[in-house]
Amino acid sequence: MGGFDEAYKSIFITNPAKLSLKNTNFCITQEGQEITLPLRDILMIVCESNQVSITASLLSKLADCRIAFFTCDDSHMPNGVFTPYLGHYKISETLQTQMKLSKQKKAILWQQIIKQKLYNQSTLAKDFSPQTADKILKLSKNVMLNDSKNFEAQGAIFYFQVLFGVDFVRKSLDPINSALNYGYAILRGSMARSLVGSGFLPALGLFHRNQFNSFNLADDMMEPYRIFVDSLVLLMVQRDSLKDGFQIHHRQKLAGILGAKILCKDKYYPMYRAITRTVWSLANILKGTEDSLLLPIFQRENSNGREIYESFSDV
Repeated sequence: MGGFDEAYKSIFITNPAKLSLKNTNFCITQEGQEITLPLRDILMIVCESNQVSITASLLSKLADCRIAFFTCDDSHMPNGVFTPYLGHYKISETLQTQMKLSKQKKAILWQQIIKQKLYNQSTLAKDFSPQTADKILKLSKNVMLNDSKNFEAQGAIFYFQVLFGVDFVRKSLDPINSALNYGYAILRGSMARSLVGSGFLPALGLFHRNQFNSFNLADDMMEPYRIFVDSLVLLMVQRDSLKDGFQIHHRQKLAGILGAKILCKDKYYPMYRAITRTVWSLANILKGTEDSLLLPIFQRENSNGREIYESFSDV
């Protein structure tokens, strides 16, 4: 079996199908025809059709190979993700250090996360309003422990209005918000996959601590990555691609974001590998071998998530 960090394909199931295991390969059967793919190549599977059956042997193998399996609701939004129960040979050790993480250390890590998130937002906002970008950058430089002054929320108000207009409301039901929510759900599932694969319990967060949320830590760690979804959705708006609604080709592009080129420190990675390295840096912090998280850096030219747009046609 290939390594955890080698998978790269995102599979969409949009029509009725049977999903099964055939000679250790992923098998899709539709209208009497079979398609097989090596499991080692698959990063995630998005099941959009509610007329899909899947065998228990395949589900078990997906867990072994750490492949994220997404289900979707009637509006095609991801509403669930299947991840491995046991994902790391040192899961007990990692869990113990995760549970013992001090409030002070959590506050420091959340400060790092929000600083980078705001810095990334200021970079994207600069193309539309240098003045607003400067405001967000100033917030980034002054984030306190645990973001105690809630600069994240203050920056979000400036940021989304600059990107999508002063009338934009983040929680509205419209194509832009649908696209953002879909992209964020893909990020969340990928982050959860990496966390479980590295021995973490995603329910135990740094900042997020909703007792009904199984992915608090994933929600924490994905924050600096949201910018790449924002950038791709913004390009859709600029190309007038969402005028007829949020459609399957938009969803394919957004799932493809995991293959986008992302800068972390001084090296570029596909996003799914960057996410893994961010998680590894958290593991090293828990071990005491590192002090800072390895977080993504948004660049307007070379690390923006937009090259994925041209990878899928709009038809």
